[in-house]
Parts: sequence; structure tokens; C-alpha cells
Amino acid sequence: MLFIKELKKVCFSFVYVLFIGLLLFSWYENFYGVTKQEISASQDNLSSVYSEFTGGSLLKKPEKNADSYGMKNKEVSEKIMSGGTDMLIIEFSKNSYSTYPYSYYKEIVLSDKEQQAILEIISEITGLDEKQIRNLPDNYFPDINGNIIHFGADIEQNENGSFSFEMGDHDNHTFIPQVSYKRFKELMAEAESIIGKGSNYSMENLLQYYGLSEVTYDEAIEEYNKTIYDDKVSNAFARLFCDYTGRAIGLYPIFAVVIFWLKDRRNRMHELIDSKQTGTAKLIVIRFFAMLTAVMLPVVLLSLESFIPLIGYSADTGIAIDMFAFIKYIMWWLLPTAMIVTSLGMFLTILTSTPLAVLVQFIWWFVDTSVTGLSGDTTLFTLMIRHNTLNGSEIINRNFTLICLNRGLFVCLALVLMVLSIIVYDQKRGGRFNYAYFLQKHFGFFKNRFRSYIQK
Repeated sequence: MLFIKELKKVCFSFVYVLFIGLLLFSWYENFYGVTKQEISASQDNLSSVYSEFTGGSLLKKPEKNADSYGMKNKEVSEKIMSGGTDMLIIEFSKNSYSTYPYSYYKEIVLSDKEQQAILEIISEITGLDEKQIRNLPDNYFPDINGNIIHFGADIEQNENGSFSFEMGDHDNHTFIPQVSYKRFKELMAEAESIIGKGSNYSMENLLQYYGLSEVTYDEAIEEYNKTIYDDKVSNAFARLFCDYTGRAIGLYPIFAVVIFWLKDRRNRMHELIDSKQTGTAKLIVIRFFAMLTAVMLPVVLLSLESFIPLIGYSADTGIAIDMFAFIKYIMWWLLPTAMIVTSLGMFLTILTSTPLAVLVQFIWWFVDTSVTGLSGDTTLFTLMIRHNTLNGSEIINRNFTLICLNRGLFVCLALVLMVLSIIVYDQKRGGRFNYAYFLQKHFGFFKNRFRSYIQK
């Protein structure tokens, strides 16, 4: 009965309505309609926008002798050196360098000394002086050079609405690197150290922007089979759902937790609670799980927007799906994140009787967002696991042991924080751990001596 009472108290509070609104907004902006669009794309032979492969839908079996099966990232030294040098020359000429130091855009303008250092890097790669670099011939780089499109590139729109173009004839240009690929990577690292973190010259970005190659039929059919048979379709969508939802769960619950506990203090509910015979451990545990239930319930409900269309897709095509995919991923992917956020907010609010937990959690969320890549970048202390693609199940499988350690660590930390919350709250209920008691105990002696001195 106490659990139901606490759950109702959470769910009927204004701050919980705010939490639901933020969660819905994040879900709507990032994931709403993804499943239906991908199913429609497989039926109408359209391209997928949620896969690392930029070809057709993952749910559409590739046909032999098709014009294209999309593109994939591959470390081709020739293309990476050409694209990286091209972009460096463009940004050097403008003295305007794009960076994303904390996942947000920032333009960097270099000093004359720093520009000279960049010029030396370009000169070493190309073997050209500054005048030649600023007056390159039109055919120095390919017209289509990774994500760089030069004037004269031949781009065509296909019948299905997608665009196709030649990736660039790397034999029909005059750029010839004067350094080895190993030295080139060292020079790109130097350029990034001058420009700043998050520039275009990290190996991750160079690979993403310029390491593109055509997907073969065998690769496309292998990816299709992984989606249909290994992932059983629904696991792919469950991962993407958890990727987007995890960012919301990593921050928004802290507001509901902190305000919930501060509201008790403001309404003097602690006096009523202190007078009741409810044990401290029982109260804290029930409130913790009531808050956790309130956080996770809307997440489960939102997953139905993707799960129900997949049931229809399975019925129409006869392709079996994993009926428990979303529940499984929510439980081991999102639940530990919700647990650590909820327990941290509860502990810091009980300890300090201030909204300090909001600031602490926001800093943690911001740093975690900034340092974690979109996929396959999980560490032992990663708050929000990222996998921003429908395919790539092998990335999760490869890092699964580390992910399990990461999730297990947060579950254990959440339980430790809950125990600490019980200890602190129990001390406060007994009057042995509050600020008035602390000040009276440690400063009362000096206060009394000072008062005696004044009276004399």
C-alpha cells in the first residue's frame, strides 16, 4: 500500500508531468516514426536513413545486379589522404576551422603563428609552397572527394528520390601525397592539436568523411541476413530506441527526484514521516522503486510505437521477430542508467537538502555526451551507451563483456547510494544529522563563550 501511495504521489505531481513532456519531446524528435518509415522503405524500394549503409532499406533483400548497394566506411589510405588534405587546404585558405569539442559546433580562427604551422603541414603533404597552395588547378582534387563537392561534380537524382554520383576518379587528378600514410596520420594529429579537439582531422572523422567505398552484393546480403536472422528484426530497432531514449533517461529523471524530495522538506512532510512507525529502510527503498517505476513505465509504453508495427510487418511477411527484444534491451540497457540517476539524486538531496544533484547530474550528462561517440565507444564509466544505427550488431557483441561490467557497476553503485541514503536519512530522523544539530554541537561552545564575554 505504501508503494502505491508513493507511486501516485510521484505520478500526480507537476514535476513528473514535466518529465513526461521532456521525454516525449526527445522521443518524438529522434525516434518517432522510424520503424514505420523503414518498413515503408522496404516496400517502396527507398533508401534507409538509419543505417550506416546508405543503400536500400535493411528490411529489403538486396537484388543481384542492382545499380548500387550503398556505401560503407573503409580505411582506404588514398581517399583519406586526398579528402583530409583537401579539407585542410579549404579551411586554411579561409582561416576558419570547424570543430565540435563538446558535440556542438565551434568555429576556430587561428593566429598567424598557428596558420604558419598549418601551412607547413600542408606543404609537407603536397610538396607545394604557399603561392601554389592558394592557386591550385581545378583538377588537383577529384570533383567528389568524400564529403567535399567541387564545382563540376556530376550528381543525378534517382527515381526513388535518392541521389547518386561518382565517388571521384582518384586517377584523374594531380594530387600526389609526398608523405607516407603513417606520416600523414601524424601530421593530421598535429593539425588537430593546433586547431582543437573535435576538428575534421581526427582519424575517426577522416574515416567517416573520406573512407567511403561501395558496398558489394555479398556484403549487402550479409547485412540483410544479420538483420533478419541474427537480430530477428526487432532487436535492431530496440537498440536504436534505447540509444535515443538513453540520452533522456540520463538527465531528465533527476529533476523529478530532486523536487520530489525537496517538496517533502518544504511541506514539512519529514515531521509527519518521523512520527510514523515506518522504518527508514522501508521508506527509502519503497520511494526509490516507486520513482524508478514512474521513470521506466513511460519508456516501456513508448516502445510500443515501434513494436506494434513490427508485429504487423512480421504478420505480412512471415518473417519472425523477437517478441521480447524491447523489454530485454530496456531492462539491461536503460534500467541501470535510470537507477544510478535516481539513486544519485536521492542521496545528494537527502544529504544536502539542496538541488545540488541537478548540477552534478547535468555536468556528468554533458561530459558523458561530449566524450562518447555515436557507436561502439563504451567504457567502464559510460553513463549512456550509444549505438546510433540500425545495423552493426557486431559492435554490441564485440563490446558485450565491457557493457555488462558497465551496467553491473551502475546497478551496484545505485544500491550503495540507496544504502547511504538510508543511513543519512535515519540519522536525520533521529536529529543526529542535520545542520542545526551540527552547528549547535560544534559551534555552540564558541557561541556561549562569546555571549558570556559580551555580558561581562
